[in-house]
Amino acid sequence: MNEQSITAQQSLSKSNSDNQVNIEQQKDFKEYSYRWSIVIMFCLVNMMNSIQSITFSPISSQVEQAYNTSKFIVSMTSLVTMLCYIIFNFPSNYILSHKGLKIGIFVGIFFTILGSWIRLFINNNFGWAILGQVFAGIAQPFILNAPTQIAAVWFKPYQRQLATSILCLVSVIGVGIGFLFSSFIVNPSYTDDTKQEIYNLMLFQAITITACCIPSLFFFKEKPPTPPSLSASFQKTEFWISLSTLFRNKHFLFTCIYFGCILGNFNSVSALINFYLKNFNFSTNETSYLGGAFILSGIIGSAIITRMVEKNNKYKKYIIISSILSLFSYTFVSAVLIIESFIVQLLGFFLYGFFSTPLIPLTLEFGCEITFPISESTSSGLIYMSGQLFGILQIILSAEAIQIESQKNVLICLSLGFFLQLFGLVFIVQVEENLKRKNQEQLQLQKQTEQIQELSEVIESQLKNQSFMSFLKQKNPFIIHSNSKS
Repeated sequence: MNEQSITAQQSLSKSNSDNQVNIEQQKDFKEYSYRWSIVIMFCLVNMMNSIQSITFSPISSQVEQAYNTSKFIVSMTSLVTMLCYIIFNFPSNYILSHKGLKIGIFVGIFFTILGSWIRLFINNNFGWAILGQVFAGIAQPFILNAPTQIAAVWFKPYQRQLATSILCLVSVIGVGIGFLFSSFIVNPSYTDDTKQEIYNLMLFQAITITACCIPSLFFFKEKPPTPPSLSASFQKTEFWISLSTLFRNKHFLFTCIYFGCILGNFNSVSALINFYLKNFNFSTNETSYLGGAFILSGIIGSAIITRMVEKNNKYKKYIIISSILSLFSYTFVSAVLIIESFIVQLLGFFLYGFFSTPLIPLTLEFGCEITFPISESTSSGLIYMSGQLFGILQIILSAEAIQIESQKNVLICLSLGFFLQLFGLVFIVQVEENLKRKNQEQLQLQKQTEQIQELSEVIESQLKNQSFMSFLKQKNPFIIHSNSKS
């Protein structure tokens, strides 16, 4: 009887041990404080690339006069970055998903720094500035496609949306800082010193960009020692299979079209805003302040709306609501231009930034959710590519329209943006909200809870048996002794 008891206890111990192993495996999913260092380093890199990409937009009028070039050539400084993004999007996706975050971001840093220094030859020929923007454009997909992957690799699900928002929004902040940099260094009105001021701007940016990017070359880490979640430890789908799957996913394609319309309009307005507002007698400094208001409100709006999504995971609901309010705000901005009031326009840009900016991180995370287990960099890369493609088309059409300066042409360009956003809204409404990544994590959490309950029941049963045997020994030791002999 003793041997049977020992065997049973050994079997029970083994069962407990197996359950304990499963639970310990779940405990391996943890976060590391170094994740915030990764966020800071990446934010600096992302911000510098955005500052570089937007450099010439707020001073487009001065550049046009200083280098005796056309509005379309000046708009090429924005166009080439978007075009290069599209061309190098697939190589960047492959490198980020198969060679790793570290290598991909290093490539982005290299081309960002290279482009910033090449632009110093701008006073020899404006073509050098465009070449520098080409290198900034090559760097963009290696940087812009990384936020969702960084969030997935370093953060637990409860903080993943917040991390994505921070990592994405810093790009928008970079655009705002780029507007301010250019306006502070280059005089709003063209003078004989304008060329030298533009050169000083190039030099200042090159030094700043290099200083902010260098730390990542030494301290950026690929991933933490252990994954923060089940989805982070998942084996991602092979790259070429991922592409095939994504292009056959109707809901993902609808999301791409929607985001393309939203980001495309954002890119177009950012690139041509100085040309637009100049026709309504707004100065370069006022344009910069309006851009700053847009960025500030975007940060506030993203913090609030992201928090709401984290609480209930209703991505589609908040995307649609924000899109509708963004469309109304954009219409307000366009309609009140004829008043030529800076205060009224400031209010419009604040509202537009508040509701439109959160759509960037929300849509990227939503895209990752509905395409899991495809690599985050691959899905977000295709979504971003759609935005760049729509942006290129809108900039080309708008830049051509405003060659003849008139308020009517500006309003026509802005109307194009209105219909583009409305077109995108039609597609996002039809997307099915199937949060595959969160559902998988919820299923795993449920299994973990069941394992813990099962282990608790086994332990409780074992303790009861031991207590019962002890009671019998105390009351009738002779019976226990006799049973042991038999």
